[in-house]
Formats: sequence, structure tokens, C-alpha cells
Amino acid sequence: MAFFIGEFKYSLDDKGRVNIPAKFRKAASDETDGKFVITFDEEDNCLYVYPNDVYEKKIVDFIDKLSEAKKDHRAYMSMVGQNSTEASLDKQGRISIPLNFLEKANITKDVIIIGAFNKIEVWDPQVREEFKEEMGGTEAKAKLEEKIAADFKSDK
Repeated sequence: MAFFIGEFKYSLDDKGRVNIPAKFRKAASDETDGKFVITFDEEDNCLYVYPNDVYEKKIVDFIDKLSEAKKDHRAYMSMVGQNSTEASLDKQGRISIPLNFLEKANITKDVIIIGAFNKIEVWDPQVREEFKEEMGGTEAKAKLEEKIAADFKSDK
């Protein structure tokens, strides 16, 4: 499985393409053949870029458990489908992000690209700063570690 870490600043070109950091391309190349799935996360207001194999495992395993006979399940599948699109790396190591995805995530020109282990996050810089403040500012990581540790304890 590809493994992504780090933070990078890039700009979109006029066609909505953004460079994927070389170390991310290298991490994903053996398993994905340069194919990704871009999803829009409505809660965090950012784009997630999954290597194709990671997305397939994540979503197919879940979707297989849903029933098309249930309206809520069909609605969920529709929402996931409309907020997902395929993308491939071009020869310059860029992916093209559709305009409607850029608009949803408030991305106009500059982006922050973050490695989040199994996926790549693409953020508008201002939205990312607001998210960090909402999560607790500079002390966010320590607070989240405490919360997650408590979640693990309660799961036992």
C-alpha cells in the first residue's frame, strides 16, 4: 500500500491541473499505475486523492454491504458517486481536478497538499488554516491524540 506523508505548496495551472509531489508519485506508482480517485469531503471541505487500489478496497468493501432495496443506501451510493471522480497522472506528474470539485473545495489557485498516510489531501490554504484553528490550533495534535486514545480505551 502506498504511504504518503509531508506537506507541500503548489499552484493550479490554468487547466485545473496540480503537480503531485514526486515522493507521492513514487510511493503510488508501483500499485496504481498512476490512477487515482478524487473525492470531495463535505465535512472538512477538502479533496481527498486516493490511489485507485486503496479507494477500491475502501469503498467496494463498504458498498457491497449496502442494499439497493433500501432508499437510504441508494441515496448514500448516489452521494458518494457524485462526489468522486477518476484521475490519472499525466507525463508531467499532474492530475486534472474538475472545476466543480475545485469550486466545492473553494480552491482557486494555490493549494496545500498533505500526505495523510493512505491518501493525499488537497486544500485551499485559507480553508486549511480555518480547519486547523477549529481543531485546536497549535495544540491540536496533542488534543487529538488524547481524544483518540480515549476512543481506543472505550472500544475495548
